Amino acid sequence: MPPRKSTIDEVKEEVAQELTQERIHKNMRFYGQVQDTPKEAQKSFNNGRFSGTDINPMWRIKKLTEVFGPAGFGWWTQNVRYSFEKSEQTNEVAVFCELELIVKDPDTEEESKPVYGVGGNTFVAQRKSGPQCSDEAMKMAYTDALSIACKALGFSHDIYYQADRTKYTAADISNGDSAPSGPSADDLKAITLRIQKGIDLVTKNMDKEGKDKFAQDVIVKHIGGVNYMTCKDITKLNALLNELLALAKKAA
Repeated sequence: MPPRKSTIDEVKEEVAQELTQERIHKNMRFYGQVQDTPKEAQKSFNNGRFSGTDINPMWRIKKLTEVFGPAGFGWWTQNVRYSFEKSEQTNEVAVFCELELIVKDPDTEEESKPVYGVGGNTFVAQRKSGPQCSDEAMKMAYTDALSIACKALGFSHDIYYQADRTKYTAADISNGDSAPSGPSADDLKAITLRIQKGIDLVTKNMDKEGKDKFAQDVIVKHIGGVNYMTCKDITKLNALLNELLALAKKAA
């Protein structure tokens, strides 16, 4: 039998546990205020390609204001950058927005380090009637980027956590939990846009034969086909994206 702990050891352990709980409480002070999404801010959708839950962007702005203060005083974005990428395969054009979110602790007035967010949307889509340009694309890309930055602060944990569970083992299910619902539409859209950008970067100097070989050697290897846009397996998409990032870094 292990030796019984002395009173001093027990006290030390209790103090350590209290300090740990205090630290966790402090670290989660903002997360806990923004993790639950009210029903009126949620809207289910199914566009034929993806289905999931849209979150009203004004709810995020309202919550940022409630927790940190008015825009421009308690929170703001900086270094907002837009880029446009044309797909060599579909001729569609995507617009990407990168930004940094800064929040101010209302108790200490301390400003945070930048919280990075990246989002995207389709700027020029190919329709049966021809190319169609969206005048909302840049605004939607910005909203998407802000949502990703807010996600790091804990916004809408209740919705995003269901998608994150797909990364865990089946042990959760065996303990009586319900089966994971799969990745959200926002997550799928974000990663496929990044994959599209990565493919264009890696293959921009290749001829048609080289691009076809690349598709077979890299995309098919991870997805099982060349059309990654229809894949809903976030693990396979992440693996493809990681290889694209490695290839792009190597080529740079």
